[in-house]
Amino acid sequence: MFAVVSLGLVLSGTLAGAATPALAQAVPSGPPIRLFPPPDRLTAPEADPGVQPGAGRVLDDPLASPGRSAAPLSLTPLLAPAPDRAPSFDVVPIVVPPSAIAVETLGPLDPDGAGPLAGAAGLGNDPWRGIPRAEVLALLTELPTLTPSPAVKELQRRLLLSRGSPAAAPGEPEPARRFGALRVEKLAAMGDPRGAADLAALLPEAMTADEAAARALTDAELLAGPLDCAAATERAKPFSGPYWQRVELFCRLRAGRIGGGVPTETGAAPAGDDLAFDMLREQPGGDADFLRVAEAMAGGPAVRPRSLKDPSPLTLAALRALQAALPPDVLSLTDPARLAAVASNSGTDPATRVTAAERAATALFLDSRWLEEAYRAAPAKGDELLRLKDAAARDRTARTRGLVQQAMLAAMGGGRRVELAGLALELLDPPMLAGPVGAVVADMLDTLSPTPDAAALAPAAARLCFALGRADKGKRWHDLALRSRPTAEVARLWPLAVIALGPPPGGGALGLAGWLDESLRGADPEARARVAGQLALLQAMGLAVPEEAWRRTADPEESEPTPADAARPPTADPALWQRLAEASADRRVGETALAALLLLGNAGPAGTPPAVVARVVGALRAVGLDNDARAIAREAAAALAG
Repeated sequence: MFAVVSLGLVLSGTLAGAATPALAQAVPSGPPIRLFPPPDRLTAPEADPGVQPGAGRVLDDPLASPGRSAAPLSLTPLLAPAPDRAPSFDVVPIVVPPSAIAVETLGPLDPDGAGPLAGAAGLGNDPWRGIPRAEVLALLTELPTLTPSPAVKELQRRLLLSRGSPAAAPGEPEPARRFGALRVEKLAAMGDPRGAADLAALLPEAMTADEAAARALTDAELLAGPLDCAAATERAKPFSGPYWQRVELFCRLRAGRIGGGVPTETGAAPAGDDLAFDMLREQPGGDADFLRVAEAMAGGPAVRPRSLKDPSPLTLAALRALQAALPPDVLSLTDPARLAAVASNSGTDPATRVTAAERAATALFLDSRWLEEAYRAAPAKGDELLRLKDAAARDRTARTRGLVQQAMLAAMGGGRRVELAGLALELLDPPMLAGPVGAVVADMLDTLSPTPDAAALAPAAARLCFALGRADKGKRWHDLALRSRPTAEVARLWPLAVIALGPPPGGGALGLAGWLDESLRGADPEARARVAGQLALLQAMGLAVPEEAWRRTADPEESEPTPADAARPPTADPALWQRLAEASADRRVGETALAALLLLGNAGPAGTPPAVVARVVGALRAVGLDNDARAIAREAAAALAG
């Protein structure tokens, strides 16, 4: 039974009742609705315990030097635009929560709610309050798994590993796939086989009924290596078929329980009294590549595949066990998990290996340790290490980044090391900043001191360290930039510094006005859009942005935005847009996080429109996920600061 109640009523916190998302309401006309709570709420920490003291005030610029002649803006926060003034820049506002919601009594909780993370380590004690199981399952299947964003991936991981489960609606039929099995499959797909295995161990009943989840976990373990054969054998017991027979054969070969004979004239390796090879050869549609490699593992002839356009995880794991060379066409693979298996095979050609390693690392399927090892093996041609600046100008590939690291390891002179570090910074693309590729460059910076002779590096070095969440190191570089280069390049870092470091106790003389002066001087429409995106992120993090600041970002050659423009979400799914607003307003943590992740998609904060990222950041803060919100805002601000 449904009942319509006022938002003023307190919703029951029991497991028997929870709010479902209401239908989208019409957006009222008149002044635009603000993207976040009004400044009077943001400036009163006692009104919102999640807001740090001072989070709502307008900050002075920690990056600028005094002495600007431009008249500063009036920085008094405005509660709303005056009636006779045009609406704010087209950053999409939060839709006002609907005046009424539907309340539905839900059935018993899903039995698959076990998880390694509970309470603050996960998403709280009751993350799935208020959303029916069927909706969670439908959204969970769409959860992206190939994001280059560490902040997004960490939130995904905690969402999937958190203890708690959604309740079924009354009369809801049993789903085709269970909540626990879907979580295991998603963790495996996003390159976290250890987390998937930890969760699977808590959900034996769900795993025995879902072969797809069991296979996904086994494939992920094969690609990441090494496969836990005892666990895989136990996992395979409820199932049968050629796949599990091949897994068993691989485990027996790896343990040395098959083989040792002499190859026959036909080239086939004998299997002694073992019938596994014969049985698998007779299976229709078998994995021929794996069988050839398995025969080599059993003592047959060595394999030198000329082509591997679509190798199975078993084939790649077996080739890695043999340390067999892989052909260059494996780079046609788009699956970062399989590219990581190629990169971790020491028999792979170095040129192929470094490219595979960087692609896998950018998608967060390989850490910086493996990437550094691949970089060190990148092949150099002739005197390339002495002419890296020329090489980088025509070739921004993984091999060039590897050569820069090799040259850095060999360089002794301070000037040469500064030059190489600057080149490494120039070769970083925005999606690489916050992940392992950026971490490798940041490790290079750690061998330098932020002294005046390295001042040319300071703005880019600060940006990188802030993007990685290395706030202390970022602050040292950013302080050097302030002392040495009070330019527009430094001014552009101001929003990122505020987000990464939090409100400073003091600052320069310019503040928000000075940053806008520098950033908007001679700005084209694209640059103005970037500034507007940075303003949206600052506002999402609690900074009160005056209406005049928004006006200054508008393109003077275009017409003033209208309320209809302000109400339209920019390239975002309208249903998810509305779901995020309603879920965060009702503090439904799991639903808010899930909608936020879906809105960010595989592009992550660096590749998503800033207005969408700002909405996500504000929603996450509203449900208490402040650290996740700051990390996502930091990555987006780092991309915009370039």
